[in-house]
Amino acid sequence: MGEPCAVTLRTPSPEIAALIRGYYQDVCVRERICEFLGGTNLENATAIYIAGTDGYSDYHLQSPPVELSEYLEASLEVDRSLWDKESLIADIDLEYNNFDHPERAWLDPERAFELQQPVLDAIRQVLACVGIAPLILVSGRGFHFVWAVRRKSQAFRRLTALGHVPERLQARYARPCGTGGWRVEPELGRAFSGLGLIIEFVGHRVIALSSKRCNLSVQPAAIEVGPGIHGREVISFDLSEYGDPLDTRHIRMPFSAYLKPRQLEWALGEAEVQRLLPIFEIPLADTTSIQAISSMRDVDAVLNIARQISVHIPDESEPMNALLDEYEQSELAAFHRRFYAELPRNSPLICREPACLHFLFEHPNDWLLKPAALQHVVRVLTALGWNPSAIAQRIYGSYSQEHGWGDIWKRLEPCNRSIFYTRLFAGMIATGLDKLIDFNCVSHQEKGYCMIPECSSNLLAYRNLLIERIKPK
Repeated sequence: MGEPCAVTLRTPSPEIAALIRGYYQDVCVRERICEFLGGTNLENATAIYIAGTDGYSDYHLQSPPVELSEYLEASLEVDRSLWDKESLIADIDLEYNNFDHPERAWLDPERAFELQQPVLDAIRQVLACVGIAPLILVSGRGFHFVWAVRRKSQAFRRLTALGHVPERLQARYARPCGTGGWRVEPELGRAFSGLGLIIEFVGHRVIALSSKRCNLSVQPAAIEVGPGIHGREVISFDLSEYGDPLDTRHIRMPFSAYLKPRQLEWALGEAEVQRLLPIFEIPLADTTSIQAISSMRDVDAVLNIARQISVHIPDESEPMNALLDEYEQSELAAFHRRFYAELPRNSPLICREPACLHFLFEHPNDWLLKPAALQHVVRVLTALGWNPSAIAQRIYGSYSQEHGWGDIWKRLEPCNRSIFYTRLFAGMIATGLDKLIDFNCVSHQEKGYCMIPECSSNLLAYRNLLIERIKPK
């Protein structure tokens, strides 16, 4: 299937494998999966590739869509590329994260989904206000909101004009980086970057709208917070996919099996994982979250949904213009314009940095791959007067040094990643969305990021300095 397999896929329990294989034989299920791939059949599907996994790891096989039957016969979980031949695919990823007890999303799904309801409502409200009606998919830990922007549309041209692609990423896109030798065209690369700005804007609105009604902290990525009675848990409006190259990102297809609980077999035991399965990705349609939780665990219910509900990715090119209009008048857009106008800029002299920041730069692998660590870097350096451009440059400098990264920078792009996360967290500070409530030593320790047992620094002093620095003059 596609590229040579660097990892041997594991064979799941015969019972679950047979159930999923039989389920995939259903004509309606296959028709719906093909529908989500775009085009009228597998030969002219608009998705560049499909990706499949056994669920035991994050490793995915990639192949052209015509090889779908082999993936289904192997009882795999199946994704499609966000990269598309005819459209730019927008995706909002909402999910429950528990850093201490990740299994809670599956052991108590009613609670995990109930906690997300205020954020789900906020996303629907923000998108509906500009007329965007996405396809909403229910996954094992949350939701995906998916829609398309035609490449020949005005909205696509506007997104292209907004986007910024670093030279290193441009070079990557110019090389064949997909099955079949496909390249990411310059316009598509810039449009994907521009889309990231727009989804970031949506995220700001959603977080502001839902935070007071949500019982958990709403974060723009999987960012650790201090523990509650159920552990360190958050609701993530996950923007991370827009910090990665387009060719690397894919989304689980509706009516695919959902196999991620297998990653916790070491903690739960094989018997408990088998009890949790099967789970299937389904469209939310007109049902409630609680109804969807029940349906997605019932093969007959899923088959019935497949017979009735279309999962064609809707074309929302026209209403995207209204969202673009609102973004361009926003405080966040003004920050973005300043941010990119200042790239690149030399770093100021290093001074007065707390020991916890030195630790992150001395041990960047894998600390500086974690969103919470990057947020800490941006907060501290902004407090010390660093320009966002200089912060991004310093993070990139650390990524560029030899720290045993392995092949991670073959899959990701270090310059683009440093710019994206600096922009994200600096933008939250600049617009006041980041209230800096957890910018203190106690919270930093509770998150699991305080690695200096005897430290003379006090993050509260940096918080006060930052508040003073961003205070309107």
